[in-house]
Amino acid sequence: MTKPLASLLRGVLRKYGLEKAMIKEQMPRHWAELVGTRVANISEVKSFENGVLKVHVTESTWRTELMLRREELKRQLNAAIGDEVVKEIIIR
Repeated sequence: MTKPLASLLRGVLRKYGLEKAMIKEQMPRHWAELVGTRVANISEVKSFENGVLKVHVTESTWRTELMLRREELKRQLNAAIGDEVVKEIIIR
């Protein structure tokens, strides 16, 4: 039985304790892909620690919109990553 390359790589990263670091490093890219160019330009991923994603948004209208959609965004990020790593999104 053969495994997809992504599955093998994930196993190697997990074995050597690098999976969390890789997810943290890729979070800004996942965020930008999820919210699109316009919102990515007015927002910045500040940190991702212990399942908590902190994002700074410079425009108040978009900040409010993203706060209202936090649960949806969390589900979509986890789906894109392929694991339930985002537990909470804090928008500021």
